[in-house]
Amino acid sequence: MQLLDNTTISHIHFIGINGSSMSGLAEIMIGLGYTVTGSDIEQTKKVDYLRSLGALIHIPQNDKKVGHPDLIVYTAAISQDNCEFLYAKIQNITLMNRKDLLAKLMAQYKYGIGVSGTHGKTTTTTFVAYLMEQCGFDPTIHIGGEAIFLDSNVKVGESEYFVTEADEFTDSFLALSPYIGIILNIEHDHVDYFPQFEDMKKSFLEYAKRIHKDGYLIVCDDDENIHYLYGSINCKLLKYGLNNKKLDYTAMDLSFNDLGYPSFTLFISGENIGKVTLGIPGRHNVLNVLSAIATCHVLGGNINQIMKALITLSGAKRRLDIRADINGIKVIADYAHHPTEIKVTLETVNNMAHNEIYAIFEPHTFSRVKYLYNDFITCFEYADHIILAPVYNDREKEDPINNSKNLTRDIKKTGKDVIYLTTYDDIRDFLISKMQPGDIIMILGSKYIEGVADQLGDYLRNQPLL
Repeated sequence: MQLLDNTTISHIHFIGINGSSMSGLAEIMIGLGYTVTGSDIEQTKKVDYLRSLGALIHIPQNDKKVGHPDLIVYTAAISQDNCEFLYAKIQNITLMNRKDLLAKLMAQYKYGIGVSGTHGKTTTTTFVAYLMEQCGFDPTIHIGGEAIFLDSNVKVGESEYFVTEADEFTDSFLALSPYIGIILNIEHDHVDYFPQFEDMKKSFLEYAKRIHKDGYLIVCDDDENIHYLYGSINCKLLKYGLNNKKLDYTAMDLSFNDLGYPSFTLFISGENIGKVTLGIPGRHNVLNVLSAIATCHVLGGNINQIMKALITLSGAKRRLDIRADINGIKVIADYAHHPTEIKVTLETVNNMAHNEIYAIFEPHTFSRVKYLYNDFITCFEYADHIILAPVYNDREKEDPINNSKNLTRDIKKTGKDVIYLTTYDDIRDFLISKMQPGDIIMILGSKYIEGVADQLGDYLRNQPLL
């Protein structure tokens, strides 16, 4: 594999190897026969797993342990004064940003598939990968979260197909040139990088323009923010959505059962293909599935095989991930951290049979809270009770105004039952004192708050069955 011009690469070192994308890339490179080393700031199960595959990883980062790799890969989160980054500069070791390694990797495959969008990338990449696996494409897979069907976030295939998330943050996806590009939705997020929504829309347009001229852009026509792309792309365009037979792929007659699982009639180019029932909940997942169907179908996947695979379709961990269902109490973890994601997730569980819904949320970054403050106030409408944790912050200065305490105050003004608790232990104990059979405990956030879901699950498993 030619990762660098006129240079033989056999040993790659990853600074920040524990990140979801970095760990996935490291695993793929191990699978392709490269020697992989790395470092990070904390010991995790992912680090242990990579070590079990043969990676030499040191914790914490230490420039004296880097050695002399042919290439050092780093992420946008690594500062320019990181000791290992500086070591690479001094030793004249080639440095490569994570996004560029991902782009180099995709370029080795004839059919690169990049799944982009403000919401739903990990879930939809998982759906695409699963359908392609079931239809015999044997793709190489790189996902930002663990897929249930893989029990991992990567797989090294033996074909010309490569499937990955295409992340808009810091314009990472602009390094990619896919054969198929999916855009699920466009909404203002990552406000620390995209101060204005127009900045973000321009990036998605540039991504769409990077798709191969013989390839396809697959978009959700239901999202009006996507429509501005239609006159500016150079590839083929496929549209999907709900209740519109004029689209290339659409779901008609949508309904839900008591578990929140949807059923619909699939139409392709106006033709009734048949009835579909998904084993995953949510209206939003119907749209995600339509994009995956379109991808697999346009690549030549047999529609009967695709329909059969939908019966056993599974998603990604931490996306409506049921951690416990004991004594009538469901504990569910979800990565949702944007107001739209929170609203959609809570609407989905509201379609399940339940008594009360508790929404526990840990905001991520003060800038997101600041710019989307009013949306955060109103996005919990489907929750009966709300608990806010302090803002999880890994890259910004603390904001004394746009924080969880003040957000709690302003949500309370709308009449909602909301409380601010400062520790994970306090949240766990409060929920144990309140939850009753029939309740749904919805843990929302992008990082450490999911530990509460595991603690509640352990508590329920140790209780006598009713």
